Parts: sequence; C-alpha cells; structure tokens
Amino acid sequence: MIRIFDNFLDDEDYNELGNTSMTFSEVQWVGRNAKPENAFHSFIHKIFHTAFPDDSSSISGATAWWNIRPINPKPHSDIVSYCTAGGVDYTPKNPPKNTFIYYLRTPDKGGRLNIYTKPPITDVKIGKEQFFSWADHETDSIAPVTNRLISFPMDVTHAVQPYEGNRVSIGAIFWETLPTIYGKTNPNINTSYERPWENADNKEGTRKLTEEAILGITPS
Repeated sequence: MIRIFDNFLDDEDYNELGNTSMTFSEVQWVGRNAKPENAFHSFIHKIFHTAFPDDSSSISGATAWWNIRPINPKPHSDIVSYCTAGGVDYTPKNPPKNTFIYYLRTPDKGGRLNIYTKPPITDVKIGKEQFFSWADHETDSIAPVTNRLISFPMDVTHAVQPYEGNRVSIGAIFWETLPTIYGKTNPNINTSYERPWENADNKEGTRKLTEEAILGITPS
C-alpha cells in the first residue's frame, strides 16, 4: 500500500533538517534506542513513531540516506538494491515491508516517482542492459512535493523520472536485523556505514538481480 503524508514537518523542524550537516556519501544508522544527536536523527524517529504508533514493533533502527542524483536512473526494487552485494542476496529473515522517501526540495520540472505494481509490458535488451516499459494505467506516479513523505512496499519496482533543478530527498528503511553487508545491528547507537549499493564491484551483480526480479525470474 502506498501512503502519502503531506506537510510532514512543522516549519522549525523542516528548517533544522535542511541545515543539518552530514556526510552525504554514507548511509546513516539511527538506532531505535539511541538519543538523537541532530535534526536528521530526530526526523527518522518521527517517521518511526508515525509508521509504528503502538511502539510494540521489533524494529531495531533505520538506515537513512540523502539521495544522490543518479546519472542514469533505472527501475529497481529496494529489497534487491539494499540487500545485495557481489550478486549475493543478504536479505534478513524478517525483511522490512516499506521504503520511506521524504522530499526536502522540489525540482523545477519532472522528478515524479513512478511505482510499478504489474510486470512490464515490454522489455528490450541492448548490450548487457535490459530496458523496460509499463502501461500508464498500471503505474502510480507521485509528485515530489516539498515536505511530503511517501511510504511504499519495499519490494515493488519503482523509478525516478528525469528532472531539472534541485531535487533533494531522504530515503529511510526500518529494520529488525540489518543485512550483514552494513554491519552489526545495534539499536543503542547512531553511526554511519559505506553505501554498499554504490560500490562499483556490486553494481553488475545487483543490476542482473534487479532485471531478473522485474521479469519475475527466480534465481537458480
């Protein structure tokens, strides 16, 4: 299920988040029981309490990251992208159900998030890469509105459409147990890790698994 929360932060929290200084090239780990150290951590805790209001969840914490603009964005599934290294699947036993995307800045043009809940209607292989297209009526297209939080199933295929201007967003995923490619799961600390999905050695294997997932091919 796709959920949209508009005007997610009040003006003070929004401005503090926009002025937070962090290392963009790393993925942040925000432990559930760790005291927030900055506006970014407090923002992740707010998402947690919004998504899990009864506070009885077994969530240990969240990975969260500033989205770096891709040169050539491709359709992908986060369960593959964020649980894979070297073509090997490290998805934990109880994987997250949802991905959260928050829009801090809106682009001047384009940049909608397309979510595909059905298989593609066409796929064409050019060289090593597969290119897909989906029917419009089977595509949920969501505008990147400033101060909007989106939640959608982690395993669905989605893609950011081309855009112009300054699109700034934050992704977050809440875990019971982290994939071991990040590090040990510790709900009592805030820390950061390298982005395994940005490692050049991982990209080829992840690309192949992504294409198989989109086509509904079960890895042998």
